[in-house]
Amino acid sequence: FHRGNFQDLAKREITVAERQKIGRFFYRFRNGESGADVYDRVSSFMDSLFREMDGNLMPNSNILIVSHGLFMRLFLMRFYRWSVEKFHTLENFNNCGYCILERDDQDGSFILKTELKIFPERKRTAMKDLKEKFSEQSFNEEIITTSYTRDTKNDEKKND
Repeated sequence: FHRGNFQDLAKREITVAERQKIGRFFYRFRNGESGADVYDRVSSFMDSLFREMDGNLMPNSNILIVSHGLFMRLFLMRFYRWSVEKFHTLENFNNCGYCILERDDQDGSFILKTELKIFPERKRTAMKDLKEKFSEQSFNEEIITTSYTRDTKNDEKKND
């Protein structure tokens, strides 16, 4: 009976260290997917969604997408064309978390209305340190929320 990748603490530390070295976006868990794999599925989903939107099959409709946190973060990454580096700064959504994108009626763009949790700077720095000893506590810290950021229509317009 297999209870997941983190049942054996020795293997878990190795897995966590490998994930830190490779990065959360590119690391593929045993018997699972990497963020990059899910990103590809997000892209296919978005292509289908945009075809339906462009074909006026859903004019002025609200759309509800129900998914897990990784898919939600990768959806936003793909939609707003965020970099892998920016993805790595984002914490996962809480259980039953939600994200709202609101259409701007004037230009048709979508504004991110939900405040996203980001890792604190000290945690982002520690994640880059490959010599760090990964303990049970350091792995659990990965899900602790501390600060928030808010994006507007997209990163490019923000930098203008």
